[in-house]
Amino acid sequence: MLAFLGVTFLLPDVQTLYCQWGTVEVVKNVSELPYEWTNSQTTCETGEGCRETAILIKNGPQVTLLLSKGCTMEKDQEATVTEHRAGPGLSIISYTRVCRHGFFCNDLSTTDRLSGLPTATGANPECWRGQGRGTWREEDRTE
Repeated sequence: MLAFLGVTFLLPDVQTLYCQWGTVEVVKNVSELPYEWTNSQTTCETGEGCRETAILIKNGPQVTLLLSKGCTMEKDQEATVTEHRAGPGLSIISYTRVCRHGFFCNDLSTTDRLSGLPTATGANPECWRGQGRGTWREEDRTE
């Protein structure tokens, strides 16, 4: 019996997470930014983490937002924003994150957090005006 107890204490502490879940696909005018949304909730399988992915595509005065949240077996990834294309005319940025540090850690709920992130060079991008380019992390964010 004591050997069994010793083995169970050596097993890694794997917990089941509760994550935000849902998808959003919406087209808005740039003047309507920042855009906010709400999500449902789900219980992940043991060992899964919470993920969130957002893609924003600006074409002229309109922005298309694609958002997906849920559970994944992918390894943890810090919040990263990548500007794939800067205008004029068409701008594309994406946001990805995988976390396991707490319940509902995939908590992105507004585009405001995306446009305020600095580039890797430390500049604060004007993503929707086509200035700035690069990849940056949420931990680099300037308030």
